[in-house]
Amino acid sequence: MQRAVLRVLLCLLACMAASLSVIPAKAHDARPVSVLIRELPGDRFALRVRAPDSVTMDNRPHLLPPAGCQPVTIGDEGEGNRATDMIIACTGGVQGREFELVFPIYNPSLSTLYRLEQLGAPTISALLPPSEAVWQVPQEPSRLQLFGDYLRLGMEHIFGGFDHLLFIAGLLIIAATWRRTLIALTGFTVAHSVTLALSTLELVRLPSAPVEAAIALSILFLAAEIVRGRKDSLTYRYPTVVASLFGLLHGFGFASVLREIGIPGAEIGTALLAFNLGVEAGQIVFVAAILGIAALASRLARSQPRLQRVLARPLATRVAAYALGTISVFWLFERVSNFA
Repeated sequence: MQRAVLRVLLCLLACMAASLSVIPAKAHDARPVSVLIRELPGDRFALRVRAPDSVTMDNRPHLLPPAGCQPVTIGDEGEGNRATDMIIACTGGVQGREFELVFPIYNPSLSTLYRLEQLGAPTISALLPPSEAVWQVPQEPSRLQLFGDYLRLGMEHIFGGFDHLLFIAGLLIIAATWRRTLIALTGFTVAHSVTLALSTLELVRLPSAPVEAAIALSILFLAAEIVRGRKDSLTYRYPTVVASLFGLLHGFGFASVLREIGIPGAEIGTALLAFNLGVEAGQIVFVAAILGIAALASRLARSQPRLQRVLARPLATRVAAYALGTISVFWLFERVSNFA
């Protein structure tokens, strides 16, 4: 009965993902606003603000320099080929001073990633939640704060990544038992952690567009396996092997997101570890919530014989699998179209 409820939950998840996917893709771009502050000789600092495509042109944010700092040039003057929005002069440096990011209309629930590249000193990074607009530059970089920022970012990414969540949900149906589910998820976790590290450290790197398309294809593969329902297939007999192989692929997807967000060079190990732990924490919360709801609903369904018969029918499995397959095909075509 619990497996039957899982199928229904999978169907609901797929339908929810499908409904969100009809909205333009840029509306789901939850990458933070990136603020780069580079120290130049003579107490000068180059400022650059970049917002994701989800922010409309009339709501593009701008950075207010600290009090007492004066603009020197605007544009690329004096910066060669490096894009710059503004250059300011701050006598005595910017440590202890405040920068403020201002949206002309409203903040569309985006975090802000600040990076201060110093001359002859470590880079200072901070990830501010949408509720905070002002960043006070610390005197010394805090590794603990950086760890917490990227941990939260990893959790936010997995909760917003419907493709990864639907893959895990499909895996839960195939694994069936608690023990097989735990082993399969462990294989998935280890595999994507390896490729996340290798790709982020630039040891192995794949283009993001084909990787995202292949991730959609992995979900379609699970949907087809659920429809066929052949218990003697490799997927049903060894779900850990399948989860691990596709986990390698999903790790490259996580890495592409992390690269777009930006990683502080001096603390790349801390940021990578924290982001990966955030992804794992998000997966654990998701799996626990799904299995908990399934167990509760299964217990309630035992008192409803008619509902039990409906959930036990093969049609319930097919509906869930076809919902999963439909959204994966949509994602596949959408992402293949981005190859150019």
